[in-house]
Amino acid sequence: WCYEMPLLYALTFGALISATDPVAVLSVFSSLGAKVDLNIVVFGESVLNDAVAMVLYNTISRFLDEGQDITAGSVFKGIGIFVGIFIGSVAIGMLMGVAAALTFR
Repeated sequence: WCYEMPLLYALTFGALISATDPVAVLSVFSSLGAKVDLNIVVFGESVLNDAVAMVLYNTISRFLDEGQDITAGSVFKGIGIFVGIFIGSVAIGMLMGVAAALTFR
């Protein structure tokens, strides 16, 4: 390796670049006349991928802010933070979806 990077910095960078933008793929699909279902699947996967990347970045950046070393306990703590944020986000999304469905009926 050319530059030695601490593990938490490498994980933070990986979380930042892991979210891919499907705009090019979707534009190719539209120019080729792909089915709408395929566009929906790719778009949905992209949204989920972006959400996971944001939660992962948030989790890893907490460890950078606290200056913790990586231990087995901190890995399990990170998994707990990740799952907690993800479940909370899904719950908020579901509540907002139900509220919007009832409001705009």
